[in-house]
Amino acid sequence: MKIKTLDIYGYGKWVNQKFDIDDGLQLFYGQNEAGKSTLQSFIRSILFGFPTKRRRVNQLNRYEPRHGEVYGGRILLTDTAYQDVWIERTSKIFTVTTENGERLADDTLEKILGGLDETLFDNFYAFNLQNLQELATIDAEKISDYFLSIGTLGSDKFLEIAKQYEKETDAMYRKQAQNRPLNQLLVEYEAMAENVYHMELNMSRYDSLIEQQTQQEQIINQLNQEIDYLDKELRVKDKLLGRYDIYLKDRLAKRELEQLVYTHIPDKAVEILENNLKAIKESQTLIIQHEERLRNLSGELGTLTRLNWANNHEDDRRLWIAETQKTKEVQAKYERTIERIQEQNETMLQLARRGQFYPEKVFQNLEYDEKVEEGLGIQSQLDDLLKQHDSIKAERKVYIDQRKEQQNFSAIVRQQVAKLENQRLNEEAQLTQSTSLNHYFLGLIFLIVGVVIVAINFFSAEGGPSLYGWLGLAIALLGLLSVVYIFIEHRKHHKTFKNSPIIEKITELRQKEQQYGEQSKALGIEINERESALEAISAELESVSSQQKRWLVAIGFYPTADPEIILKTNPVKHYFEAKAQRTQFEEEKETLNKKIVEWRAKIQPLLERFPLIDEGTRPLIRHVEEVEVALTRSQERGKAIEERMENSKQIIESNRTLIKESEEAIKQLFEATDSENELIFRQKVDTNQLIEELTAKRSLYQDQMIGFEAALEAVSTKQALSEEFQSLEHQLMLTKERLTPHHNERASLLVEINHLEQDGSYQDLLQLLENKKEEVKAMVFEWGRMRVAMELIYQTLRQGMESPVPEMNQLANEIFSTLTYGRYTQIKLNKKGLKVKQFSDILFEPHELSQGTLEQLYVALRLSFVKNALQMINMPILIDDAFVNFDEIRKTSMYQVLEKFAEDHQILFFTFDLQAKESFAETQRIDLDETEKSEEIVTEEEITEVEVSIEPTNIDETEEGGI
Repeated sequence: MKIKTLDIYGYGKWVNQKFDIDDGLQLFYGQNEAGKSTLQSFIRSILFGFPTKRRRVNQLNRYEPRHGEVYGGRILLTDTAYQDVWIERTSKIFTVTTENGERLADDTLEKILGGLDETLFDNFYAFNLQNLQELATIDAEKISDYFLSIGTLGSDKFLEIAKQYEKETDAMYRKQAQNRPLNQLLVEYEAMAENVYHMELNMSRYDSLIEQQTQQEQIINQLNQEIDYLDKELRVKDKLLGRYDIYLKDRLAKRELEQLVYTHIPDKAVEILENNLKAIKESQTLIIQHEERLRNLSGELGTLTRLNWANNHEDDRRLWIAETQKTKEVQAKYERTIERIQEQNETMLQLARRGQFYPEKVFQNLEYDEKVEEGLGIQSQLDDLLKQHDSIKAERKVYIDQRKEQQNFSAIVRQQVAKLENQRLNEEAQLTQSTSLNHYFLGLIFLIVGVVIVAINFFSAEGGPSLYGWLGLAIALLGLLSVVYIFIEHRKHHKTFKNSPIIEKITELRQKEQQYGEQSKALGIEINERESALEAISAELESVSSQQKRWLVAIGFYPTADPEIILKTNPVKHYFEAKAQRTQFEEEKETLNKKIVEWRAKIQPLLERFPLIDEGTRPLIRHVEEVEVALTRSQERGKAIEERMENSKQIIESNRTLIKESEEAIKQLFEATDSENELIFRQKVDTNQLIEELTAKRSLYQDQMIGFEAALEAVSTKQALSEEFQSLEHQLMLTKERLTPHHNERASLLVEINHLEQDGSYQDLLQLLENKKEEVKAMVFEWGRMRVAMELIYQTLRQGMESPVPEMNQLANEIFSTLTYGRYTQIKLNKKGLKVKQFSDILFEPHELSQGTLEQLYVALRLSFVKNALQMINMPILIDDAFVNFDEIRKTSMYQVLEKFAEDHQILFFTFDLQAKESFAETQRIDLDETEKSEEIVTEEEITEVEVSIEPTNIDETEEGGI
C-alpha cells in the first residue's frame, strides 16, 4: 500500500490544499510551524479516525479549521488488494471508493490495513526522536528485551507480564533462600513427614497390611498392562480404519494412471509455442503498422513543395549565402561608419560645449594664433595678481592667528586671576573663623569668675586670704593666660593672611595680561594694513578679468569660458580635426552603400520566389539566412522521410522472415510431439499434467500409509476390519471390569490400616501432614503456573523472532554495516539476547555501545522488521525528524540507507534539516514554506477578487488579467 495523493479540505492551517506524493521517498521540508505535524496528523486521522474531544484533552490536537471549512479530506491509496482507492473522511461522512467512483464497503479500509490500529502503526511504522531518545534511559539488563520487542507486535506488554511473573515467583521461592514462603513450607513438610515415618515403624500389623496392599497393587498393575496392550491394539485398528479410505483412493489413482499414455514433450515446449505464437502476432501487427507508415510518409514527402526548388538551385543558393555573409560584414562596417559619423558629430558638439565657443565664429588661421598670444599675456598678468592676493591673504591669516593666540593667553591669565581671587576669599573666610571673638568667651568667664571670687574674699576676709581667695586667684590667672594665648594665636593668623603668596601671583598675572593686550593691539594694526592691500589688488583683478572677457568674445568664445582650457588644450584645433575625420567617414559610407546595392541585385531571384515586405538591409540578410535554413531543413526532412521509409521496408521484411521462422519452429514442435495441430498438442500437454497430478497424489497417499502397507493389503473388506475393532473394544471393557474388585480390596486394606492407627496423635499428625501437603501443592501450583507462563512468553517471543531470523538478521546486518561505514559487521540475535560484532571480531553488548551507535542499531532492526513484514502488511513509513541529533557523517549514511530502502518501500520524511534537503533530489522534495507562501498569495488574490466584485471600475485590464 502506498499513499499517492493528499487532498485536504480543511485540517489545521491547510485548507483546500493538495499534495502529490512520490512512490519512493517523499521529503516534506519546512521550518517550525510550517505544517509538518499537521500533515502527519491528517494521514493518521484519515486512516484511523479523527481524535475525539476526550483524546484532545490528552494533548492530541484535532486541528479543526478556524474559518468553518469542511473538516477532513481524502487520501488516494495505491497498490492495494482493491487497486487504487480513495479514503474520504470528514466530520459527517466516511467513504471508500475506487478511482471510478464505485463505493466499497466501509470495512474495506480495515482489510487494507490488515487489522493494524493507530497504536501499532505508531509503534512500528512511525519513527521520531522520542523512539531514539528512550534508548538513553534503558539499563543494560533491559536493553536486550527492548530490541527483542521490535520483532513481535505488542510484545512489550507480554514482556512486562513476564517480568512481573518472574518477580513474583522469585519472591515465593529461591533455591538457596530460607525465608521465602514456599521454602519454609517445604522445610516444615519434610520435618512432619519424618515424624510420621518414625511413628509407623512401631506398628507390627501395619507391615502385614502393607504387604497385602503391595500384592493387590501388582495384580492391578498386571491388569493395567493388559488394558494398555488392548488399548494399543485398538488404536492400531483405528488407524487402519482411518487409512483404509486413503488406500482405496490410491488404488483408484493407480488404475487411472494405467489408462493414460505419457507423451514426451521437450522442456519449455508450451513456453516455446506461446512465444512463437506471440512473436507471429507481434510481427503481423508491426507489418501492418509500417505499411501504414509507408503510405503516410509517401504522402508527407509529396507535400514538401520547397524541396524541388531547393534541389534545382543548390549552386545559386551557395553563391547567395556566400554573398550574404560578405554583405553582413559590409553592413556591419556600414553601421559602424554611421555610428562613427554620429560620434564625430557628438564630439564636435561636446568640444564646442566644453570649450564654450561658437562653431560658426571660430577659425583656424594666423589671426587666431596672434589673439591667442594676446590672451597668454592677459592670463600671465592675472596669475601674478592672484599670487600677490594669495600671499597678502596668507600674511593676514598669520597675523589673525597670532592675535587669536594672544587673546587666548589673555583669557587664560584672567581665568587664573579669578581662581586666585577665589582662593583669597576662601583664606579670608578661614581667617574670620580662626579669629572669632567666641574663642575669648571661656577665658573671660574664668577671668571674671576668679576676679569675683577674689573680690568677695578680699572684702569678707578678716585675717588674710583664705583658700577660696587663692582658688579664685588661680581661676582668674588661668582665664587671663587663656585670653593672652588666644590673642597671640589670632595675631599669627593675621600675619599669615597678609604674607600669602597668592597676592604676589595675582600681581604678576595682571602684568602679563597687560602685555598680551598691547601685543594684540599691534597685531590688529598689521591686519588692517593687509586688508587695505587686498582691496587694491581685488580692484586690479576685476579690471584684468573684464579685459580677459572682452578678449574671449573677440576670438569667438563665451564670456564664461575658461581661459586656461583655451590656452592649454586649444579646443578649436581638436574641433577642426574631428570635422576632417567626419568627412572621411562619410566617403567610406558611400562606398559601402554601393556594395550593398550590388548584393541586392544578385539575390533578386531568391526574393522573387520568397518575397519580403521590409526593405531594410538587416531584415533582408536575416530573411535570406532564414530561407536558406528553411530550405536546408526541407532537404533534411525529405532525406529523413526517405530514410524512415527505407527503415520501415527493412522492418517489414525482417518481420516477415521472423514469421516464417516462428511457423517453422511450431511445425518442428508438432512433429516432435506427433501432433497434427495446436489442439492435439495442448491435449497431450493436459494429459501429461494429469499424469503428474495423479503421481503426486499417489506419492502423498504413500506417505500417509507408511508402515501400514502390508496390514492394509491384508484387509479383505472394511466391514471385517470394523468387526475386529469392535471385538477389541469388548475385550477391553471386560478387562476393566475385572480390575474393579481389586480396587475394592485395596481400599479395604487402606481402611484397616487406618483403623490400626489408634494413637490419636499419629492420626492428627497425618492430618496435619496432609494439610501441609495441600498447602505445598497449592503454592507449588501457583508458583509453577506463573513460572510456566513466564517461560512460555519468553519462548514464544524468541520463537517468533527466530522464524524470520535468517532474512531479518541478514538485512539488519547490511543496514547496520552501511550506517556505521563497516565498523560493525554483524548483529547476533538469538534466545540468549543480542550482541553486535565489530570489524575486529569483538562482540559488544548493547549497553556497551555509544548512544549514537545504539540509535543506528535501533533503526537497522526496525527497518529490517518492516521489510520482513511486507508479506503480512505493507504500510508507508513516517519519519518525523528522528535524526536531528545525528552528526553530519551519521546523517549521510542514514540518508543513503533511506534512499535505497525507498526503492521497495514508501517513506514520508518530515524534516527541517538542511542537509536532508540537499541530500535528496528536488523531485522528491515538497517545500512547505514555499507552499505556505503560495497559499498566502492565493488568499490575497481571493481578497482582491472580492474587492473587484465591489468596485470593478478601479481595476485596469492588466490587474484583471493577473487576477
